[in-house]
Amino acid sequence: MSTANKQTIRALYDAFSRGDVEAVLSAMTDDVTWECPGGAPYCGRRFGRGQVRQYFAELDRSVRLDEFDTDEIIEDGDKIVVLGRERATVKESGSLFETAFAHVFTMRNGKVAEVRLFSDTHAAASAFGESTKERQALGGSLGVTHEAYSGRIRD
Repeated sequence: MSTANKQTIRALYDAFSRGDVEAVLSAMTDDVTWECPGGAPYCGRRFGRGQVRQYFAELDRSVRLDEFDTDEIIEDGDKIVVLGRERATVKESGSLFETAFAHVFTMRNGKVAEVRLFSDTHAAASAFGESTKERQALGGSLGVTHEAYSGRIRD
């Protein structure tokens, strides 16, 4: 039997597949934390719905999602894990990348409070080539120098 949290996440993915970013955002808390590691232009840590909206805008500017499929949704209390796969084309260069993914959602009172995206970040960054953002993201002693990872970007 599907629970309310799993249904919320399923509806979120359905909205994303229709391009309805506002419906995706409405499933999130006002103070949502969104983390997408890597060197691609849309990667970084975001805080609040406004910055998550910026993530989706940058994703849309950067890539065309050729395939984005969810294979399994796993629930353990307030944690939901979505396993899937994607294939995307970098709009600027036409380069293609493919990766399996795991998206981890933390729910609070029926809404998404935290999102952590895991995928082959090297495949995505490589498709973009060596960008300024990639050099910044990978340039520090711990590979965490970009302001999006430092917590300095806030709504």
